[in-house]
Amino acid sequence: AHEPEIWLGAYGDRMLAVTGRYADGWLPSSFAAAPDALGAMTAKVDAAATEAERDPAAIRRLYNIAGRFDDTSDGTFLHGPAEVWAEQLAELTLLHGTSTFLLGSDTAADLERFAGEVAPAVRERVGNERTVSRETRSD
Repeated sequence: AHEPEIWLGAYGDRMLAVTGRYADGWLPSSFAAAPDALGAMTAKVDAAATEAERDPAAIRRLYNIAGRFDDTSDGTFLHGPAEVWAEQLAELTLLHGTSTFLLGSDTAADLERFAGEVAPAVRERVGNERTVSRETRSD
């Protein structure tokens, strides 16, 4: 058995502060918190954690996502081929520490494509970027 974790899907200032002070994870959804809003929201969670003498990195960052696989991208978040999805999700991981993505889909083809193509590509991109960052710091 393990300790249960409390994840909050918070968006407002007061709940973001509660998340930073008490929660084990923060789980916003892309339809309610677009990727460009995550930076400011993350800063509020982190500030509240720091104020409560918690390590902000101890708060797991998750993100509910939905999108559409397509042959071409129109620049919209998660609309395009798997490579576009991987690039956009890796960016969220690197910028905001998002470690888990939950795909809202009941379509077997979408789930298989996400698990088989997108997730491995995100891991690879993030791993490569972190390796380059470590090497740059040690030079």
